[in-house]
Amino acid sequence: MTATIPHGFTHYDWMELLGFASKVDSEGYEYASENYPPEFESEALKAIVADDDPRPLKNLYHDHYRALEAWQEQTGWDQVDRLWSAHLREQKERREAHLLWALHPGGGWDHAAYSDAYETREKALEGIAQQNRLAEQYPGWKPFSGRLLNRDTPGGKWTEVPLP
Repeated sequence: MTATIPHGFTHYDWMELLGFASKVDSEGYEYASENYPPEFESEALKAIVADDDPRPLKNLYHDHYRALEAWQEQTGWDQVDRLWSAHLREQKERREAHLLWALHPGGGWDHAAYSDAYETREKALEGIAQQNRLAEQYPGWKPFSGRLLNRDTPGGKWTEVPLP
């Protein structure tokens, strides 16, 4: 069961704050705030990150640190791991929503709708060729055996297209 997220946060924003807190714990506040600021979706939280004054983000972090810890304990560490993995997939898909071509590695891979996304069909085919070249050079690499995906509009639904 997932614990309740505090008022003022979307699930996405809460997960961003969770990731930021983790970076602060491992890298220190200054480094984390400069290199890994949270990418919130709500305008009010985006404004805090965009502010030239570092105090609002620092206060947000400090004000919610104990709530983050309590939320993780109440949610359960296995569930937190699943939610974090899902958040990383969503974050990647949001960043790459404008890309119209993608590769799915095939097999039992179920981490996301695709593994790599590209601007053009040609770049996607080059990604396949690169993997095949690596498979020829290194015993640990396997030739591409997945699927080529396309969508008509940014953020649209993926459809499989035949490989040449």
